[in-house]
Amino acid sequence: MTQTTAVAPAQEPAFESDSLHIPDSGRRGWLSIACVWIGNSINVSTLMTGAVLGAGLTLWDAFWAAFIGFGIILAYMCFVAMEATDTGLPTSAMSTAALGRKGGRYIISIILGVSLIGWFGVQAAVCGSSFSLMVGKLGLDVSPQICSIVLGALMLVTAILGFDGVKWVNYIAAPLLFIICAYGLFASLSNTGMGTLTSYVPKESMGLVAGINIAVGFFAVGGATVGDFTRYTRDRKGAVLSSIIGIWPPMVILLMMGAMLSVVKPESGGDISQIMASMGLAGAALIALVLSTWSVNVGNAYSAGLAFAVIADKGDKGYRVSTTIAGILGIILAVAGIMDYFQMFLTVLSAMIPALAGSMIADYWFVRKARPQNFKPLDGFSVPGLVSFIVGSIVALITGGTFASVPALAFLDHPFFLGPVNGIVVSIVLYVAVCKLMKLPSFDGPILLTRKGHGYRVRKRFHIDGSGC
Repeated sequence: MTQTTAVAPAQEPAFESDSLHIPDSGRRGWLSIACVWIGNSINVSTLMTGAVLGAGLTLWDAFWAAFIGFGIILAYMCFVAMEATDTGLPTSAMSTAALGRKGGRYIISIILGVSLIGWFGVQAAVCGSSFSLMVGKLGLDVSPQICSIVLGALMLVTAILGFDGVKWVNYIAAPLLFIICAYGLFASLSNTGMGTLTSYVPKESMGLVAGINIAVGFFAVGGATVGDFTRYTRDRKGAVLSSIIGIWPPMVILLMMGAMLSVVKPESGGDISQIMASMGLAGAALIALVLSTWSVNVGNAYSAGLAFAVIADKGDKGYRVSTTIAGILGIILAVAGIMDYFQMFLTVLSAMIPALAGSMIADYWFVRKARPQNFKPLDGFSVPGLVSFIVGSIVALITGGTFASVPALAFLDHPFFLGPVNGIVVSIVLYVAVCKLMKLPSFDGPILLTRKGHGYRVRKRFHIDGSGC
């Protein structure tokens, strides 16, 4: 069944009244958005993920894992980014078209909330372990668990009470962290020579495919939520440029720095805490690491709290309680040893998030033909969105090697190609197929591939009478 269009200049697209919508007057150039991404790339998580790649791959394979992994992320990220600049909406609001209002609200919030709690635990664990190692060099014996609890609690209190100075902390921490790591790498290579990097072979190789999955999992959430940033760009070209230039080069460079540090510090076993402690700059390294982790983790706790406040329908008013709960859960994960399952954590994210992005891409680009005037949030849950997301995630988990390290679930491990790619392809195809099988409304015309300028004038001339798939 095909819908018809009717000229109705007086009516605006549904999203233009949304409080999250960014109008033309609030748009900016792509370079400022790219600079935000570049600044965010310099953190402990990036170096830590690179160190994991360096511990399990040759340096050349680690590069290809990072390069291909972020290439996969950007492949779906750019489509989500262009939809965001078309509509002026963040990812959570855009997802309501593919998943339904309730689906977007619950699914996006749960995925973001759980993943952010996991990242809070990871950051608190790394910070606690590093702090314990470095104060140990000063003659103080404090267990990593105690350090994780104390530092995690400090981060949580800051997130709950708020502290405007946190945003300035990262302006100091990011460059300091980069300078210290660059110094540590240069000093180590001065002693061992470049041959240490070129001849390195890991004792136990994880394999290139596993490395790619880890790289994808590291930034999978960021790739799907790119709309939160690119809704501010003026046009599709700016959305794509800000994503590619702001993410691909800096992330690959930082991941490779982490990988090289892991190689020149083989005794660390890929543990970024051990690497930082062995640089000979214990005090400065500790300050950089704690400050960097603090600024990032405050954001993790706050965003997790908001995500669960949305589920509880409490909005901004209920974020303090949910943030407290999220932070406490993250601290518990840190103490319980989440770092032992870090690779699996990243692999699960690499399976689920691309599948979610696939549902959104299929809805906007293949069903709604990439035309903002066709955008209309659906009430309740969307069957095509739920089915495509769930099945795509399962396919990615099974084919991406997620269950290889879990003996009880080893029968579900069937590696094939790349799990994230399999998941997103299945999700896109299945979404369109379910729409057709259910004979849901579709839209006329070819896919609108090019848009000059932001396109609001075009959108205001048309209105779709009825709701889409």
